[in-house]
Amino acid sequence: MSTLPSAEKIGRAWRLHRDGDNQGAIRLFEEVIAASPESVDAHYGMGLALKSMGDQRSAAVSFQQALSVTEQALTAVQLTSHAEGQHGANDLETNIDDRYMMLTRMLKQRIEDVGGTA
Repeated sequence: MSTLPSAEKIGRAWRLHRDGDNQGAIRLFEEVIAASPESVDAHYGMGLALKSMGDQRSAAVSFQQALSVTEQALTAVQLTSHAEGQHGANDLETNIDDRYMMLTRMLKQRIEDVGGTA
């Protein structure tokens, strides 16, 4: 197992995926997920690598895991926003929730693309 920081492993895994070495990418994404199970980037990258290898079912599981983490983060951001007197569901005063809202839509689309249900 590599001793690289998670962010560096994710970067290397993405490079491997772009270069067509999906097995290598999956190994690195698995290492990141083992150390940081809440890593949306690792779950998403794992899903893309699995999809590229034709494993639609496993890709759907990885995308679903990324979606679950993203939805939890969005809920936390919205609760914090509401507690601070902001709008809660879509705080137009900040862009903190925008990332999670975009990721939620994107992940639901990916799940649908591989035949899963979000």
